[in-house]
Amino acid sequence: MDTLTLLRELSEHAEWADSIVFSAITGKTEAEGDEILLKRLRHLHLVQKVFLDVWRGMPINPEETASSGFPELMAYARSNHCENRDYLLSLQPEYLDTPTSLPWAELVSGSLGFQVADPTLGQTIMQVYAHSVYHRGQVNARLRELGVEPPMTDYIAWLWAYKPSPRWPGNAAGADAQGSSKEAAGR
Repeated sequence: MDTLTLLRELSEHAEWADSIVFSAITGKTEAEGDEILLKRLRHLHLVQKVFLDVWRGMPINPEETASSGFPELMAYARSNHCENRDYLLSLQPEYLDTPTSLPWAELVSGSLGFQVADPTLGQTIMQVYAHSVYHRGQVNARLRELGVEPPMTDYIAWLWAYKPSPRWPGNAAGADAQGSSKEAAGR
């Protein structure tokens, strides 16, 4: 499998995982209104969007999710996944090795005490998925603390289940953001 295909697959997994986390939270008032949980979700999805904006050469807004409630945050996450999917589908493999300057690199350099290197575009895409897995784990741990059974979001679980489509709350099982279904397509 080539790198771009793997990154696209990680994107599919991330959307599926995020969708089932939002599904686990939906309707559970103790979770929907929990500020600790919302803070973690805001950060996770803001970082996904900020990196996407960097990749597309767009301005970033670090306060974009600061006051988002649960319904707004879910819509924001879903929209970001659609935009990310479109971006990755338009990306050519040769661009993965392009150095990518991150606007917050100087700030990080100051706190780390050394000048940080510019990662490649491909490395920053991988970082988004690694970062998302880390924070999704924190979200699931918080759900457990709130008495809500968290979903299994592991990549291997997604593979074992034959790479199911996202299951956003309000959608038929297996329907993605466009309403199509991989399962219905005989995938």
